[in-house]
Amino acid sequence: MIGYSDLGKDVGRLSAAWQLCKAQEEVIKVAKQFGMKLTMFHGRGGTVRRGGGPTHLAILFQPPKTIHGSLRVIVQGEVIEQSFGEEHLCFRTLQRFIAATIEHGMHPPVSPKPEWRALMDEMAIVATEEYRYCWW
Repeated sequence: MIGYSDLGKDVGRLSAAWQLCKAQEEVIKVAKQFGMKLTMFHGRGGTVRRGGGPTHLAILFQPPKTIHGSLRVIVQGEVIEQSFGEEHLCFRTLQRFIAATIEHGMHPPVSPKPEWRALMDEMAIVATEEYRYCWW
């Protein structure tokens, strides 16, 4: 399960997102090495800090080769009602998940270049230091 809440609280949003991206890439490499098809399991909450935010964009910006046409999601309690509480909301929410999953497969994101990765690593270090300094 890809959990957003705890890591975001520990290191801040940018660093958490980057570390989760790298972790997913590594898990996919191991699964491929052993010939396994892996379905990522995402925990989504209401706020961006808890894995929330726009559903369509959240799925589209998952790392390359991590979705493979399937995705598993658990929706946190506080957003179940607003996403699935009424029939029309339920269908709209499911349409967003399905459309983004298909689009991710049709137009997969580009793998970051090595220099982009290095820059993100540096930014994550600075962001974490600033987050911890300001937050604590």
